Amino acid sequence: MYRIKRARSVIHSLAHHGVSALSWLHPRLGNECTSSGLTEVEFDLIGESITTKEFNGSKETLLAYNALRDTFKQILKSEKMDLSHIQSASITFGFKNESWPNFCICTIAGSDSDPIKVKVDWCGNKYNLLSDC
Repeated sequence: MYRIKRARSVIHSLAHHGVSALSWLHPRLGNECTSSGLTEVEFDLIGESITTKEFNGSKETLLAYNALRDTFKQILKSEKMDLSHIQSASITFGFKNESWPNFCICTIAGSDSDPIKVKVDWCGNKYNLLSDC
């Protein structure tokens, strides 16, 4: 069953994981975005694809993305949620002039609900809050 509180927990956990070194995406993803001339790249977690058409990711980045998608499924399972109740889910990484993400946005929408978004900075804090990171 899709519950907003559980969905928010899922995307918070995924956003924190996504900006960490545990996702195995960084700094390679940032370097590939820079070489592609992009400041953002978006991954569709349900459709299992990179939705930023101009992005040309390496084999290693695609493998890391697949691992991130598996982590998303594990987090869903731990929150007792099922993919069948989710209409869409995506994760977007934004870069400035660095190889580490400046921000991460996770979005999830249930079959009969509005999308929920969470945005965190490069060290996992809610975006635009003052921090010592």
